[in-house]
Amino acid sequence: MYDNQLAALQQVKKYEVVIKDFVLDQRGAGLVYTDDAIATKILRNTFFVHLQLRDCMRFALREEELIRDARRIFDLKGRLLFFIERVVNGRSNNQLIKFLKTTYPESQIILMTTETDRNLLVYLHEIGADNFIVKPVSVNTLIEKIALTIRPQGQLPKLVGQGKEFIQKGEYQKALDVVDKILEIKPNSSAALMIQGDAYLRLGRDEEALQSYLQAAQYAKMYLEPLKKIVAYFREKEDIETQLEYLEKLERLSPMNMDRKIEIGELHLQQGNPEEADAFFKEAVRISTKQARDMLDHVKLTVAETCLKKDAALAEKYFREIVEGKTTLTPSDVHVFNRLGIALRKQGKWEQAITEFKKVLNVATDMEIVYYNIGMAFMEGGRFWDAHDAFEKAMKINKVSLLANDVTTFNIGVTMQQLRKKELARELFSRVKMLNPEFPGIDKRIADVS
Repeated sequence: MYDNQLAALQQVKKYEVVIKDFVLDQRGAGLVYTDDAIATKILRNTFFVHLQLRDCMRFALREEELIRDARRIFDLKGRLLFFIERVVNGRSNNQLIKFLKTTYPESQIILMTTETDRNLLVYLHEIGADNFIVKPVSVNTLIEKIALTIRPQGQLPKLVGQGKEFIQKGEYQKALDVVDKILEIKPNSSAALMIQGDAYLRLGRDEEALQSYLQAAQYAKMYLEPLKKIVAYFREKEDIETQLEYLEKLERLSPMNMDRKIEIGELHLQQGNPEEADAFFKEAVRISTKQARDMLDHVKLTVAETCLKKDAALAEKYFREIVEGKTTLTPSDVHVFNRLGIALRKQGKWEQAITEFKKVLNVATDMEIVYYNIGMAFMEGGRFWDAHDAFEKAMKINKVSLLANDVTTFNIGVTMQQLRKKELARELFSRVKMLNPEFPGIDKRIADVS
């Protein structure tokens, strides 16, 4: 157990070094745009307290403030890392993400969200998000996400970065030399073939560029960028039929892009196929309607979270309004059911809370959190063996994540103490002490089980 914990801590330390290098040596800066007070607190705590990095983060309250600060900081420092909430004040930030990625193509954008729906995440990645933080998130997970966004691991990402940089500088032969190095290490690398295609295109070698893009698409079936390049190529050649072929391939991979549906519909109209065009136009309208409903749910969720701090019964009302509107459950619904369960727990309705938690077990991608919350509800009902079983299931799924947090580790330790599993309780409380030496009452807990 301790070997795994030590390895996890050592890995976190490596990630911390990456972030400190970004801020101190590369003069990077973070810009945050969110209306989530908890997310703001965690980011502040991570950078200012945990990493001891000052004057490296700017928190914007309005979109125009973020855009203004980004320009000023980019001119001053040059490297930007954005933390953008998917929805702020009930308004989607999709257009903002597109704008930031277009304006600062070398920046990284980490999108903060409670959503885990695959199609939505694919679409958000397509429009500019480099990585995702699915809330709630622990400090260690946050540090890992940031580090891997700033500096992907391994030699290949470094070479890919060099190749892209040469393309931007107009040094196309140097970019092709880098491509050769990448292909020696990883034959058929789609990232390398994309750089090769971009270099050929700018050198006027159109047919070779197309072949590179086609190879990139062939070797990475889920990679959208080669298909986009192919569409652009045939758009330039005014080849509507081939444009449609590749646009519809993109559509199958990322079906939530309304603009692409409209473009496909327009091309069908040009081909004299009004029925096919109308089908895509209707899909575009359906997605826009769904996004409007999602915005409404987001407002209710924000209200519910606000109520949860002071009035759990009122919070329950708003959480229930959201879940009762669900006809089928998806992984993105797990967060709402979790929070509804917590609202019920706060009212002492622990049995009802367990019922709600169990509703999403079949669709939960992060099931350890659900099982942990079930364990907490059983604890509150005094059913410690049932709590024990739920915690065991949670740790079997993702022990490292659960025991990276001092509060979750402490709560599991309390259950073990109640069941007189003193040795295990002592290990867990010692872990809490290591994570947070100032954790209230931890020394007494350790003494009680020693």
